[in-house]
Amino acid sequence: MNALEWYVLKVVAKQEEKIKANLQAELVKNNLQPVVGELFIPYEKVYEVRAGKKYVKNRHLFPGYIFLQADLSNGLLVQLLKSITGALGFLGVRGWRGTPVPLNQAEVDRIIGKTNSIEPSDLKLHAIFALGEVVEIIDGPFSGFSGKVQEIFEEKKTLNVVVKIFDERSTPVELSYTQVKKTF
Repeated sequence: MNALEWYVLKVVAKQEEKIKANLQAELVKNNLQPVVGELFIPYEKVYEVRAGKKYVKNRHLFPGYIFLQADLSNGLLVQLLKSITGALGFLGVRGWRGTPVPLNQAEVDRIIGKTNSIEPSDLKLHAIFALGEVVEIIDGPFSGFSGKVQEIFEEKKTLNVVVKIFDERSTPVELSYTQVKKTF
């Protein structure tokens, strides 16, 4: 048996979890677990604000790809991979033709390290606001007012919103992402 190496399997985007589950079930069914080390879908945890509430979600770092640690010298495994619905081939190879090139361990360590060592303080707020967009203020002294986004400060996770108050005077107000919500 050859050593297990990391490969990137191209799959249908937004179907990664389903394809991974199908592949794991087929590996068990065909008793091929010894030639496969790990199946890995890299993601990062981000939070977004919807209706004034924070939600943590997983966002795929590489949509449409599954990382596979395997010994591809086993022809049965390659045939199984080809038969999985949604699997499109290996990265760097057109379809299923050709020999896939394994990733080097440094690349894999960097990707796995990035996704496994996320602390809550490292969570990114997924900004869904755009310049000129009208937002409703849901928290703070200007709660209930609406205004247009004038500036976005990604590093501080704040917005500069122009609010019309006191006889329709435009007043810029700096608000955090959690103090506003989109108006649809």
